[in-house]
Amino acid sequence: MVDIARLAGVDVSTVSRALADSSRVTDETKERIRKIVEEHGYVVNHGARMLRNKMAGQVLVLLPNIAASFFPEVILGIEETLQNEQISVIVGSTQHDRAREDVLARQILNGAADGIILLTGRIPEVLRSYPGFEKKIVAVGRALKETEIPCVNIDNKRAIETAVNHLVERGYSDIAHLGGPHGSPTFSARIDGYKAAMEQAGLASNIRIAAGERFNIDAGRDAMERLMREGKVPAAVVCASDEMAMGAIRYVRSQGLSVPRDMAVVGFDDIPFAGVYEPPLTTIRTPRRQMGELGAKMLLKNLRAPSFKSKSIILNHELIIRESSGGELDR
Repeated sequence: MVDIARLAGVDVSTVSRALADSSRVTDETKERIRKIVEEHGYVVNHGARMLRNKMAGQVLVLLPNIAASFFPEVILGIEETLQNEQISVIVGSTQHDRAREDVLARQILNGAADGIILLTGRIPEVLRSYPGFEKKIVAVGRALKETEIPCVNIDNKRAIETAVNHLVERGYSDIAHLGGPHGSPTFSARIDGYKAAMEQAGLASNIRIAAGERFNIDAGRDAMERLMREGKVPAAVVCASDEMAMGAIRYVRSQGLSVPRDMAVVGFDDIPFAGVYEPPLTTIRTPRRQMGELGAKMLLKNLRAPSFKSKSIILNHELIIRESSGGELDR
């Protein structure tokens, strides 16, 4: 590598960064170094580099359910960022099983992974006794109770307030909320946002919440069924996820009702199917790929600079208005 640096007229560290495709090196310099490497038959020993840096060259991504529509774009953002640094990504689906979380997280303890990006909303218990574990973990999309762990997220409370305010502006007053697990800071924030928006609109007496332990299609159907059996059919519902919204719409249809004619529905996340569902879902868009990119960059900074302390990042959300929330109504 010393010879390559001499021929390219740069220092060795620049050659190393160029071969790793680092953004800190200009495209012109990368191309000059690449041609010299090709001419002299230089081969990058990735394994040796990782050994020198005392890194395994792998990052573990833990998520609760690999089939959930929220996660693929987040993972793409993580992979693209880490691959540019020649770091591999291992994806572990926990299925909400704490024992499985611990089994997967042991890759940190045995040195097979350098760090973990958590999409589960909780820290595996096995890591809590590991010295300095907080430097090897970042959270993405699901806040942790442990505020010392940096997180890339949106403001979930404000996002739900945006959804409720949209329905209020459309003339709705009987607005219910289909929520996710109470134990999750993410879904607790969404419940708090719903309550705050209803109170601010003078609709505190209309607050109705049906929350479950999951936030998928089945959970949405079950919560909608429970809500309708316990009282009158709400004029509108704000759901904690798009999948819950789809499950709610399915149950509403099974009862001979129509969306948005008989009930307006707003989802959350703007998953790929939201815009082509029938009816297309009004929803809160979360910048999932950007979340993954920033989470990966945050983890790399933590791993490479032990004295560096990352700060949590809050990204903007966006209200996407489609047919499911109806038109102007007098309700």
